[in-house]
Amino acid sequence: MNTIELTKFIQTWLKDKGWYTGGIDGDFGPKTRAAIAHIPEIPEGWSDRRKLVGTVQHITRQYGEDPGKLDGYYGPDTHTAYNRVVYRIENGSPPPIWRPEEIVQATKWPKSYTPEFDAFYGPKATGMVRMQVPYPLRIAWNPNQLIQSFSIHHKVKDSAERVFAEVLRHYGLDRIKELRLDYFGGCFNDRPIRGGTKPSMHSWAIALDFDPKNNDLHWGRDRASFARPEYEAWWQIWESEGWTSFGRQRNFDWMHVQAADI
Repeated sequence: MNTIELTKFIQTWLKDKGWYTGGIDGDFGPKTRAAIAHIPEIPEGWSDRRKLVGTVQHITRQYGEDPGKLDGYYGPDTHTAYNRVVYRIENGSPPPIWRPEEIVQATKWPKSYTPEFDAFYGPKATGMVRMQVPYPLRIAWNPNQLIQSFSIHHKVKDSAERVFAEVLRHYGLDRIKELRLDYFGGCFNDRPIRGGTKPSMHSWAIALDFDPKNNDLHWGRDRASFARPEYEAWWQIWESEGWTSFGRQRNFDWMHVQAADI
């Protein structure tokens, strides 16, 4: 998260509204704070950082984007919404749909967006249960928040439980923390795929994201941390259960693994 660039982004929007009178300098100072006070959705008691991110979330909503909950935390949904708005401002049109959606790979799970998939998983946002994890997970965009369970589709729950148990056995808790395998980017999220129009596999709670900060959607093997050799066992454990990694198969979205063929 580039704080200066985000501050310039909100200063420009606030100036267009007539609420900000300073320069577009990226300095989150008194004039910027005073301008943000015109937005009732931003709580006065938030820290400057949360006010900054919350304002970004508010602005992206004005452009019709979905940054997720207006909570002042810079998660992957906020990051995507911000990038889409910047593209729209710079180019005068929404970003093009770029996500590829075909690949040849055999898994034990049905191929996404097929009648077999629909018959197997049912309607999106249904069939979910709570799954306990054997070690605490940190919410990636708010690492101080720990969870020990999350919602997942009942048909993949047992498989995911075996994966987490084997990850703990193989790496141990200290190594898991060192590699940020406990930075959880979410499972259930009923939304379109980023950069596309079809429903995300997260809409069925059969996809999980990890450490999005270091495995950005668009990054390939040259930048994504999960492409490094120390994560080979991590991927082999998931793949032993038939889960698909977009990073391994397509060299993008290394944070993502799903129980569906692509």
